Amino acid sequence: MNREISFYQYLTPEEQDLLDRSMQQVPCRKSQVVHRHGDSCVGLIFVRKGRLAFSILSEEGREITVFRIEKGESCILSAACVLQSLEFESHITAEVNSEIAILPAPTLSQLMNSNPDVERLVYKQAVIQYSGVLRTMQQIIFLSLEKRLATFLLEESQRRQSPSFSATHEQIARYIGSSREVVTRMLNQFAGRGIVSLGRGTVTVLDPEALEDVLL
Repeated sequence: MNREISFYQYLTPEEQDLLDRSMQQVPCRKSQVVHRHGDSCVGLIFVRKGRLAFSILSEEGREITVFRIEKGESCILSAACVLQSLEFESHITAEVNSEIAILPAPTLSQLMNSNPDVERLVYKQAVIQYSGVLRTMQQIIFLSLEKRLATFLLEESQRRQSPSFSATHEQIARYIGSSREVVTRMLNQFAGRGIVSLGRGTVTVLDPEALEDVLL
């Protein structure tokens, strides 16, 4: 299973053995906080099953989910002490019942120091995830709420490869940097126009072309 980690193939047999011995398997319940800012540096988090959300806090104290880590993906921004200059007021939460593996920060640091390929791939992944943070913040700053919601609905249906997907109004509010009440009102407006239909904890995109028009 550890072979799925992006840099595993670049490790020497001795380094692979070190990683295999160091990985910690951790089950996570839905809504469980996996890591929060101020905790000791956790290291690299690899999702074996389920999905995690990486969130930051606005100056007003509002929680904003800036990206998610799916099955088979890793979160490197949870190893801020290893990356040194990259640090966020953030926390990581299990969106569904999940199983994760954690490579402790000291082991990750040791592998990065001994193997240039590990260091290269870790920083490459950090840049990708940091770019995701910046993209989300740019949308919040520069796009209207209607456009942010339309963008989320289109991207989420594409991500799930289905027009219907599970998401509460509270979750959507965190994804687009708004409040649950405002999201509920705007979703109801979209539903009234026949763009989406709403169920209990689900959204179905009925008219993606209309959502595209919102973005024009």
